[in-house]
Amino acid sequence: MSYIDAGYAISLTVLVGYAGQLWLRRRRLERLADRARSASGEAAGAPTTAAGESIDTAARVETTVGA
Repeated sequence: MSYIDAGYAISLTVLVGYAGQLWLRRRRLERLADRARSASGEAAGAPTTAAGESIDTAARVETTVGA
């Protein structure tokens, strides 16, 4: 095997490994986003602020910041 072939093999291996990392990171972030959406969906029907968070959450943050 020549040095050129070895270089191509190493480059392709690195690129495949990087693509795998990106794919796993995307899956993990999608699962985290789904979990966050479902957690906020538990308070479905509750009044929300313009930012989309529940009124209870907004009040809790204001009291924490104001304290």
